[in-house]
Amino acid sequence: MKIIIDTYGADEGLKVTIDGAVEALKSRDFIPVFVGNEREIKLAIAGRIDNYEIIHTDEYISNDEDPVRAIRRKKDASIVLAYEKSKEDGYDGLISAGSTGALLSGGLFVAGRIEGIKRACLAASLPSTNGEITLLMDTGANMDCKPEMLYEFGLMGKVFLENVMGVNNPKIGLLNVGVEEHKGNKLTKETYGLLNESNLNFIGNVEARDLFTGKANVLLADGFDGNIALKTAEGVLKVFGRELKDVIYSSTKTKIAGGLLKNDLKKVVSKYSTDSVGGAPLLGVKSYVYKAHGNTNAAAFASAISGLIDYINMDVITKIEGEIND
Repeated sequence: MKIIIDTYGADEGLKVTIDGAVEALKSRDFIPVFVGNEREIKLAIAGRIDNYEIIHTDEYISNDEDPVRAIRRKKDASIVLAYEKSKEDGYDGLISAGSTGALLSGGLFVAGRIEGIKRACLAASLPSTNGEITLLMDTGANMDCKPEMLYEFGLMGKVFLENVMGVNNPKIGLLNVGVEEHKGNKLTKETYGLLNESNLNFIGNVEARDLFTGKANVLLADGFDGNIALKTAEGVLKVFGRELKDVIYSSTKTKIAGGLLKNDLKKVVSKYSTDSVGGAPLLGVKSYVYKAHGNTNAAAFASAISGLIDYINMDVITKIEGEIND
């Protein structure tokens, strides 16, 4: 299996993507195909990987550029070359920590959408207090959505969870400002009616305070609301973590208590750490694509590669096509 790795876009630079690949190779069998500056890639590998390929380019698409225009004009940009290579036989999927807009635009204009799907979306995995798996869809690929698009997100999330995560008949919820049917804006009200009449296992509206309770297996939102919800939750967890650390180190008494609780605290922290997930699949395009966090580290990037490999192995794109055509 060959995994194409866009080495541009990570906040910490090229090295974190190489280190992530090295870490992933300890547990997964694949050939990394790095896209980026050949000299810098070889220096970062430093003999740690025996079998790999490099697609050289010094061009990339930044977060400040218009993604649609850049995809069309910058034919040698790393993400464009990655998508083009992914269409060739023997190249199985791609991962990038770069511009979300460029990743989505490349999926639409280079890889192409799955027939019958209006928009692709990012499906972020959330931890839960009850052990249930939850996908938040969309988390930033589509700022403005129509009810039909949210229904398609729910359908793709259902197929992904059933085939990759082993969740039977996933519960579909709609992110809203209240649980009552009449609550929300025009989009949520119309989407509620559409989902309620569908064959999906729709459980109704879900409030943002239930993001981590496992109330729904798929939580639907447009990319604007989903991204705000996700980043707010991430920010709160980071602040809480810092505050907890300050309390533990504030006195001898709390240091002793922290030492006694060390292993239990590590379990809780790791459960809610983005490192364990690393990224999100881009569902709805004809290539297997994973979006890693821009602020990724080696452990998180390795987790994202592992997630991409699982996504590929379960032949999810073919199964989504089957659901859409039924």
